[in-house]
Amino acid sequence: RKILPLDLHDGQIVLRMGADHLPRERPAVRENRLDLLRAADHVFVREDVAVLGDDESRPHARNLLPVAVLRHHIAEERFEELIAQELLWQEASRQGFVATTAEVDQAIDQQRKRYPTEQAYHFDLQRGGFTPESYAEDVKRHLSVRHFIEETMAKSLTVTSAEIHEAFVANRAQLMEPEQVRVRHLLIKVAPDADEAAIAEARATVERALSDVKAGGDFAEVAERYSQDATAANGGDLGFAPRGAFVQPFEDAAFTLKVGEMSDVIRTRFGFHLIKTEARREARALTESEAEPRLRQYLASKKLQELIQQSVNTLRGNGHVDVKMTS
Repeated sequence: RKILPLDLHDGQIVLRMGADHLPRERPAVRENRLDLLRAADHVFVREDVAVLGDDESRPHARNLLPVAVLRHHIAEERFEELIAQELLWQEASRQGFVATTAEVDQAIDQQRKRYPTEQAYHFDLQRGGFTPESYAEDVKRHLSVRHFIEETMAKSLTVTSAEIHEAFVANRAQLMEPEQVRVRHLLIKVAPDADEAAIAEARATVERALSDVKAGGDFAEVAERYSQDATAANGGDLGFAPRGAFVQPFEDAAFTLKVGEMSDVIRTRFGFHLIKTEARREARALTESEAEPRLRQYLASKKLQELIQQSVNTLRGNGHVDVKMTS
């Protein structure tokens, strides 16, 4: 299992943050939070943060880890992950791998751009139990741990051709290129808190775009003229993508349409869309050379997780993890 929400892509360590890192659902009840406190070589895990007092009453503890979840709603595996993250953050900080303010700001800006509106971004922050300040601290910790892992573990990783061939033979049946479609789309944004007037205005705009295409207009040109998505400049082209890459009901439409067909108006959490399916690739088995990059990444990620586990075990053995449960 993974000790951290971490992957390797093209040799680069990627820690999931922002839209990937924020939980999609949270318990409605917010009392009895689980929080981790940093204090020297100790990790204190307590429920009900109210019993902890303020910073002055606990001078050896600094900064609540910005993760607020109910203890009984998380699996033991997730609980261990939180402890591992805290231990690695402490070691990254001790060894001087703390991310700079500029790095944190850049990472947050990149995540913010993934949302259709500023309101949608803050809505997800709040739903994930974060404030802008606590989320910045969370990103700082993730980036710092990534720097630490890159410099002390990832650089020593090697994957041999023999290991890749063995993995290919063992996993041949699973090494498939899934069905993919290439789509263009046009988006008229609708904020999560939009009133009826704003929704009606957005729908009227997308209906005008639909009429322009039906009247013979080129979809790419209409998308460039109307779309409020970042892909407008290239005619709304999203390239090839498999199932799971799009939100519903966008995905259903993209994979149901025949090549060359355009959808009717579709509503998602981002707003109103028009979709045109431009090409389709059927699922097929990969050759060993085609699978090699994927297998190399998989094996490197597996080895890296093993190194991280070893590091966490060492840190845990050298320090002290104290689990405090309060009623």
